[in-house]
Amino acid sequence: MIVKGSFSKGGKMLIATKSNGNVWGTRIACFSAALFASTLLIAGDTAAGMKAFHAKDYATAYKEFKAAADQGDPNAEFNLGLMFARGLGVKQDLAEAMRLYHLAAQQGNAMAQYRLGFRYAQGWGVQQDYAEASKWFQLAADQGDGRAQAGIASLYEEGYGVQQDYKTAVSYYRLAADKGIPNAQFDLAQLIEKGKGTKRDPAEAFALYLKAAQQGFAPAQEKVGAMYASGNGVAADPAQAFFWSTLAANQNERNAERRLASMAARLSDDQTSRLKQSARDWKPVLASQK
Repeated sequence: MIVKGSFSKGGKMLIATKSNGNVWGTRIACFSAALFASTLLIAGDTAAGMKAFHAKDYATAYKEFKAAADQGDPNAEFNLGLMFARGLGVKQDLAEAMRLYHLAAQQGNAMAQYRLGFRYAQGWGVQQDYAEASKWFQLAADQGDGRAQAGIASLYEEGYGVQQDYKTAVSYYRLAADKGIPNAQFDLAQLIEKGKGTKRDPAEAFALYLKAAQQGFAPAQEKVGAMYASGNGVAADPAQAFFWSTLAANQNERNAERRLASMAARLSDDQTSRLKQSARDWKPVLASQK
C-alpha cells in the first residue's frame, strides 16, 4: 500500500499498512533498520569502503566510496547516497542522496531504483510524485527486487501513478511475498481475504498473515490473533488468539489490546500466565529476503 506521510502505523521500517488513509506505514517499518544496514553491505565492490563501513569508520568509507563514485561506479554511488540520506560520516543531505541515487539508478542499479521509487512515493527529499515512483519501482521490480515488487503492487492496488488493477497488484505481491517480504505477505493476504483481484480464500490469507506475523510484523500478528479468535480461515483457538494478540498488543496494535480480555476469559489463569511468558520469550524469525 502506498506511502503517504509518515513511516509508521504502529511506529516502526522499511517497506506500511493501510490505516485511515496512511497506507504505507508499518510495513517496511518493522524490518527497516536491518534493511538499511544490509543494503549497504551488499551494494559495493569497493572492499576498503565496505570494510570501513562495517567498522563504523564512516570517514574512510566515505573517502573510498567517493573515489569509486567519481569513476562512475553505480554501487559506490548508491552507497554514498545512503550515507548522505542517513547522515553517516557526512552532513545529512537528501538532495545529494537523490542525485547519487539517480546516477546509480540510471546505470541500472536496482537498489537505487527502489530507493528512488520509495522516496518519490513518500515525498522524502523530493516532491511526492506517484508516476515517477511507479517508473522507478517498475524498473527495479523487473530486475527481481522484492521490495520494489511490493512497491509497484501497492501502487496498482491504490491506483496511484498507474491505473488501479487488483490482478496486477496480486501478481506483484505474490512475487514479493515469495521472497519473504512481510509487508507484501500482509498486503497479499488482505486482497485474498477480500477476494480482490483473485479468488477469496480465507485459509490462504491466514497462511500469509502467519508468515508475516512470524517475522514480527505487528499488523499481521493482530490479524492472526483475530482469525484464531473467530475461526476465520483456521480452526478457532483461544490460546493461539491470546498469544498472537499479546505479541501484537506489545507493538501497540489497539485491536489486539481490546481482544485480550475476551480471550483471557476463555482460558484459565495458568494458561494465560504461560502464554504471556511464551510471548515474552518469543523471537521473530526473519525470512531470507532477496
